[in-house]
Amino acid sequence: MSSPLNSFSRPEEWPGSGCLPKVSKLGLLTESIAKEPSESLCCVIINASTCARMLAADPPNVEVARETAPRTISCTNRAAEAISHLRALLTKQQT
Repeated sequence: MSSPLNSFSRPEEWPGSGCLPKVSKLGLLTESIAKEPSESLCCVIINASTCARMLAADPPNVEVARETAPRTISCTNRAAEAISHLRALLTKQQT
């Protein structure tokens, strides 16, 4: 069965193809939006796990735990900021 799109040689010639760049940009935006909070939250988990492991060691490695605590805070703030930006973006689009 032949598709009506087969009669066009390039995607740019497809009917409605003017929205293809928009769809592509939306895909990139979605990927970016999902990536930033995920990376930041992974950073939080890694640093918090390291801190807990260092404190549970026998004897506790307080120095390393002390070094990971500020990194955990920084990653948490970065994740919160990314989520706030996302919320603002979505709120602006809905109004």
